[in-house]
Amino acid sequence: MFEILRDKILVCDGAVGTEILKRAKVEYPELANLTEPEVVSQLHGRYIDAGADIITTNSFGANSPRFAEFGVNIYELNKKSAQIAKFVKSKGKILFGSVGPIGLKNIGDFKKMYDYFSEQISGLRDGGVDVILIETMTNVEEMKIAFEVARGETKLPIAVTMSFKVTKEGIKTYQGVDFKVAVREMLKLGAEIIGANCGNGFGEMVEIVKGFRSITREFFLLIQPSAGTPRKVGDELVYPETPDKIIPAVKKMIELGVNIIGGCCGTGPEHILVIKKIVDGEIK
Repeated sequence: MFEILRDKILVCDGAVGTEILKRAKVEYPELANLTEPEVVSQLHGRYIDAGADIITTNSFGANSPRFAEFGVNIYELNKKSAQIAKFVKSKGKILFGSVGPIGLKNIGDFKKMYDYFSEQISGLRDGGVDVILIETMTNVEEMKIAFEVARGETKLPIAVTMSFKVTKEGIKTYQGVDFKVAVREMLKLGAEIIGANCGNGFGEMVEIVKGFRSITREFFLLIQPSAGTPRKVGDELVYPETPDKIIPAVKKMIELGVNIIGGCCGTGPEHILVIKKIVDGEIK
């Protein structure tokens, strides 16, 4: 599926969660799959119209601990998220099934974690995703568990991304794992794609891309930065990196050798349109 990446950069979609919360009357974006599926499908459609080669299911936090109080069937919630996106997906596009961290404090409870990831990943599989995307991981052990479940539950390709920040002591995950240690663990998994998402914006992500490519170029690299660190304006979170502001950083990351580039929190279809134009050479 990803041999195309040897010759072409693919564009991924932008944020799903933050965009759904702008459009739907829900406490959590994943609930919109059940209550306002047309809002979810419209967002997927807007990303495709903006030029995205890859769209992502609205399932990032669709796990049992997060939705225990709602009485939601987690398998069905994830399956529905995949079905909505698959219905919108046009020919030649790729559908990523999003799996975010569960974040249990007792990371050593392997059986419980395994079961939680299993019901989520099996729902995405049966809903028809093309790739399992394990994203925004900050804990190596949780990442490994999610990957093991995905390998056991499916025969699908797997992409894995972690979230990093640049500190005075170097690049680290948000739980303090050293960058090189984290990347080595990602490479050991044997995922088809690895990379980074979220973080503190496109400019900082340039440094993280440099870090990846300083270790090795022998893997496909997926990068999805957030639109900077948000600030509260009234009841709304405002992200500072508007589409015009990300252009220099996107160009630099392409020069450094990213294979797939999109956006995370705070990015929308307008950001993806700009990224697509840069990838296609329409913005020099």
